[in-house]
Amino acid sequence: MRRFLIYVFTLGLLLGVTTPAESASGEPKRGGTLTFAISKKMKLMNPLVRTSSTEKRIRDLMFESLLGLDGSGKIQPNLAESWKVSKDGKLYTFQLRKGVKFHNGQEMTAEDAKFAIDYTLNPKSGAYGLNDLSQVEGARAAGRYTLKIYLKAPNPVFPTLLSSIRSFSVVPKGSLEVGMRKPPKFPPGTGPFKFTEWVPGQRIVLDRFDDYWGHKAYLDRVVLKVISNSAVRFTTVRTGEVDLIARAPYEWIKKIVAGEIKGVDVAKGSFGNARNIEFNVAAAPFNNRKMRYAVAHALDRNEILTAAYAGLGTPVEQRFPNDSVWYFKEAAAPSLDLDKARALLKEAGYKGEELDLLLTRGVAGREIEAAVVQAQLKRIGMKVKLTVLERGAALDLRRKGKFTFRFKGGSYYKDPVEAYNEYKCEEDLTKRIQNEAGYCSKEFDALLAKAETEVDPAKRKALVKSLVIRLYTDLPLVGIGVTPRYFAFGDRVKGFTTNQNADFLYWGGGLHYTWLDK
Repeated sequence: MRRFLIYVFTLGLLLGVTTPAESASGEPKRGGTLTFAISKKMKLMNPLVRTSSTEKRIRDLMFESLLGLDGSGKIQPNLAESWKVSKDGKLYTFQLRKGVKFHNGQEMTAEDAKFAIDYTLNPKSGAYGLNDLSQVEGARAAGRYTLKIYLKAPNPVFPTLLSSIRSFSVVPKGSLEVGMRKPPKFPPGTGPFKFTEWVPGQRIVLDRFDDYWGHKAYLDRVVLKVISNSAVRFTTVRTGEVDLIARAPYEWIKKIVAGEIKGVDVAKGSFGNARNIEFNVAAAPFNNRKMRYAVAHALDRNEILTAAYAGLGTPVEQRFPNDSVWYFKEAAAPSLDLDKARALLKEAGYKGEELDLLLTRGVAGREIEAAVVQAQLKRIGMKVKLTVLERGAALDLRRKGKFTFRFKGGSYYKDPVEAYNEYKCEEDLTKRIQNEAGYCSKEFDALLAKAETEVDPAKRKALVKSLVIRLYTDLPLVGIGVTPRYFAFGDRVKGFTTNQNADFLYWGGGLHYTWLDK
C-alpha cells in the first residue's frame, strides 16, 4: 500500500501543483461576492448521485469525504481525523472529528457516515459510488465518533477511494430517501460553503459557512453562473462581468501566459480532462467489434489535439500516459491505418447509414474536436451526424443507452481500479450508472475484483495488465489524449489554485482560499 501512495505522491510533485501560499499576493481580505462562470448546468440536488464532472466539482464546495487529497496527491485526514486497519486488512476504524457541524447546525456523528454508506450501497439509490464501495460488506457506528467499515476482502486502495466525494460524502442520517434520485433540496453538508439558491440553467448561489470546522472561506458568497459558450465565457472575464471562469478556451491560453492579454491570469489542472470516444456496445452498429476497430484505425490523434486544443494536449491511448507504471504497451490502441479501417467497415456490413455522434455542449474545444473526428471518419466512408445537447439531456440518453457513440471526458486517476471500475457489468442497461457503454465481460470483472484485493504490488500489476489488455481488446472506448484544463480570472482574484484534476476545491486549496482584492 505504501508503494502505491508513494507513486501517487511523486506524480503529484512532478505535476508542479501550486499551493495557495505560492500564488497569493498580499494579505487575504474577507468579504465580497465572487462570480464564477461554469460551462455546464447542474442537474439535481442529490450529493450521492452523479458524483462526477461538473456536478462533483460544484458539490465539493458543500460536501466532504472522510479523507482528502492535497495538491501533491497525498492522503490527508478530513472528516476522519485518524484511522487504523486490522491485520487482515478487512476492517477500517475511523475516528471522526468532534464538533463538525452540518449546515443546519446539527453535529456530525458516525451514524451520519453510516447512513451515507448504506444509502450508497443500496442499488435502488442509483449512487455513483456503488462501484467504488463494491468491496464494502457494511458499516457500523461503534460510538458517537467511531465508524467501522467492514470489507469483503483487503483493498489496498480503499483510503484513496474515500478521499473523494465520488464514493460518498457524509450527510445527516435520514436526510435522503432511498430511491429518490432527485430530492427537492440539498441535504445539509459539512463543507466551507452552504447552499442558498439554485435557478436551474442559470445560477447556483453558495454562502460561506461560518461554523465550518476547517479553513473558513474568505469570500462571503460564490455565484456559479452557467455560460455554456466558451467564447462568451472568456469575454465576460475580460470585461469584468465575472471574476473567474472554468474551461477557459485553449486558443487564448498561450496569449495569456505570454502576457499578451492584460488583466487576466490562469490556473492549470494538468490532467483536467481525458479525451475519448466511447461506443454503445450493447446496440447496433457498435455491438460489432469490427465497427469499433474501424473508428480506432481512422483516428489521427495529433491532428485532433492540434486543431481543437491549440496543441496543448498529449496523445494518450489508455487511462494513464505511456510513461506511467499503469500503461501497458501490449494494450496499445490500433494504429492509424485508413485502408484497414475501410476493410473493417466492409467486413462489418456497413452500408453508409448515418450514425449519431453525441457530444455535450459547453466543453472547451469539443465541437472543433467533433468536427475533426467527423472529417476523419468521412475519409473511410463513415457518415457521421454530430448531435450537440446540453449536459442533462445528453446524460439522460447515455444512462438509458439511447446513443450510438459519444465523446467521453475523464479525470486524473489515482489508481487503476478507480480508473477502470466503471466498466464492470451493470444489470439494467436502461438505467446505467457508471458503465454507460453497456460493456460486460465476466473475465474483466473477475480480474478487476482480484486487483481490488491484491496487496502484493507485482501480482497486482500483473492483474491490472491483464484487465487493461482485455478492455482494450474488446475496445468499448478509444483514447484520444489528455488535455490540461484552465481557469481564467481577473486580477482582483487572489489565492485561487487548482489541483491536477482541475477541481474547484480540494484539500488545502481552491475557492475557500480565494479572496478578492477589492
